[in-house]
Amino acid sequence: MSETNSKRSEKNNNPVSENLLYDTPLLDPDEDRLGRKEFARFLAQAILKMNADEGFVFALNGPWGSGKTTVINFVLHFIEKTDKSETPLVVVRFNPWWFSGREQLLHQFFTQFRAALGEADVSDDLQKVGNKLDLFANILAPLTLVPTVGQPAGILRKVLQSIGVSTKAAAEILNKDVHKLRVTIDSLLRKQHSRILVVIDDIDRLPAEEIRQLFQVVKAVADFPKTIYLLAFDRRVVSDALDTLQSSSGESYVEKIVQCPFDLPSSDQVSLRRLLFEQIDEIMKGTPEELIDKVEFGNLYWDGIDPFIKTPRDVKRYINILRPTYPILIGDVRSVDFLGIQALRLFAPEMYHFVATNKEGIAGTDDYLGGTRDRTEERRKWFDLILEAVTEDKRQAVKGIMGRLFPRWASVYGGVSYGSDWLSQWRKEKRICSPDMFDRYFRLAIPLGDISAAEMRAILDLAGDADAFGAELIRLANEHRPDTTTRLRIFLELMEDYIQEDIPAHHFESILKAFFTVGDQLIKEEDSQGMFIFGNDTRMVRISYQLLKRLPSQQERFEMLRRVFAETKALGLMSGFLVSLGQEHGKYTDSKPRESEDKRIIGSDHVSKLEALALEKIRDVAKQKLLHNFPEFGHLLYHLSDLGSEEEAQDYVADLIENDEGLCDYLVGFLSTTYSHGLEDRVQRKNWRIRLESIKKFSTIDLEKLLDRCREILRQSPEWMDDRRRLALNIFIDEMTNPKDEWGRQKKD
Repeated sequence: MSETNSKRSEKNNNPVSENLLYDTPLLDPDEDRLGRKEFARFLAQAILKMNADEGFVFALNGPWGSGKTTVINFVLHFIEKTDKSETPLVVVRFNPWWFSGREQLLHQFFTQFRAALGEADVSDDLQKVGNKLDLFANILAPLTLVPTVGQPAGILRKVLQSIGVSTKAAAEILNKDVHKLRVTIDSLLRKQHSRILVVIDDIDRLPAEEIRQLFQVVKAVADFPKTIYLLAFDRRVVSDALDTLQSSSGESYVEKIVQCPFDLPSSDQVSLRRLLFEQIDEIMKGTPEELIDKVEFGNLYWDGIDPFIKTPRDVKRYINILRPTYPILIGDVRSVDFLGIQALRLFAPEMYHFVATNKEGIAGTDDYLGGTRDRTEERRKWFDLILEAVTEDKRQAVKGIMGRLFPRWASVYGGVSYGSDWLSQWRKEKRICSPDMFDRYFRLAIPLGDISAAEMRAILDLAGDADAFGAELIRLANEHRPDTTTRLRIFLELMEDYIQEDIPAHHFESILKAFFTVGDQLIKEEDSQGMFIFGNDTRMVRISYQLLKRLPSQQERFEMLRRVFAETKALGLMSGFLVSLGQEHGKYTDSKPRESEDKRIIGSDHVSKLEALALEKIRDVAKQKLLHNFPEFGHLLYHLSDLGSEEEAQDYVADLIENDEGLCDYLVGFLSTTYSHGLEDRVQRKNWRIRLESIKKFSTIDLEKLLDRCREILRQSPEWMDDRRRLALNIFIDEMTNPKDEWGRQKKD
């Protein structure tokens, strides 16, 4: 065994041979995983037993990528180990793919042939043949058309002259008598005892013209005695290339040259699958268990991937796109979905491109796009049109993969329909059909500003420490994504996916303390852009609700909230949370309670006690003249008025607006946004509002007088004027001078 083969065999002790991870042929039959070893042994014996006094040509036929080179390596291995005959084989291995052009092809063929016959362990008789081959090659090298040996001299002279060889030079070449030299070579070969095995691989990788040239070399020039050829090619490719060579078909031409064809045994599909699964297992090591679904992988594989796995090269190509990409996203995508989309990327790139550029049409649930019109038939026509771009032999497999990855796709072909309540579950499972996860699969990285699974777990691990968890929330609120929203928004949306199972009950109170301590610093306007987009305050309220629901009784929930409220100071978030609690009991809304008293988060008496606690905190801050520094200042005034008295709120405002800076802050406290969408608009319009009813409620000064002051402040534009205050002044002036209805539309006279 050679040193190289020995090293390769040592690696075979690994569960998955390292050679199998690369698109390179195997050398050692002990590495065979696809049942080719015994076939190669049989072919080696057939070659060794062939007398070949007049020459002989074997052919190994198989599709490109089916493993022909590996089988040739195995054959040569067995020949090396078992050749004990009196007429040993001298192996000449020629790879025509390295060369181009007829002259170079012919020259290199004889160069390698001659080199093999010049080896030290080759007999003197064969070395004499080699010397004659040098002269033979030099004569033939100038020809751009390989001549058939024995051509009439006149024809050969015309050929030489046609390519620019002078009459004198042509005569000198012909005087060397090509035919006589060939007879000498044949005679020397017959007299010596060795046989020559010429192995020519990768014929089907050549352009059609060079395939024709190579077969002319084998048939017309190099059909020597005691010379055995082993040609490896895809018979269909070669036959097509030879069709134009002569009047008969390419298939007939091959049959004239090849005496003994062998078809490469088809890959054992079971062995191919086993090989593929073992390598996938190796790549998937370290994947969190919750992101591996073996049943779903089985469904995906049999519906869509298996039809593409036909040859060892298919396995290698597929594994080779997974090896460098999956480790980047491990834990941040669902493994099954990644395997599916990468199969499309390799085997059906036209469908992969369609998916990558049509997130809005493919990802999400049936009602994700909004509206009430049934779009099933419309989508079916669209999907059918896209499938037509895929070749017919791939359509069923592509359809199978798409149906497993995208419920919206499956539903139009009779699958189950899913509503928007599934989006949270899909996001938690990191599925490609989740609009929030979709981009990860195509950027081959976590999109800039997103939260990876590892970072998510690391932050949640801090949730038992309110101070540490709160510090992380502030950090995320100060880190922005490319779309200008903060990373906190993404974290809070993802956090809802972890509530039911992944956050332990003993962390609930510390999470609530963190929210109600730093929550007011987390209310970012950029995170609430859009008509249907909630702000971070609503996200924190939702999370708090869901955590509290996991506690078994109203009393336990109340006790936890009471402790949290007593120790925290985020009055804006506290105010919003109290509104939500009150709405469950019919307060702040015209709707009747949906649940009976005993099924609500806490009882009505509990709500009253928490409101009293919050009122005390609001009053303390109001006494310090700091209430207007809190976000949701307008809401706090309403709470002070509703839970305390309207006079308290009015007194605070009266003191505040005595100076111009305070007046601006008062107006800022009631800035709000609405969104409109006109018939001809392609995007939403953002509209700023200040509801005059709110300004009237807490101010004892006539609004016309406030209007005059606002105009004067704008005219003076003092140094303390910032953009927010300027916006509030302009919106108030606009509301006063251009009355609007409750939707923010201009009132008609």
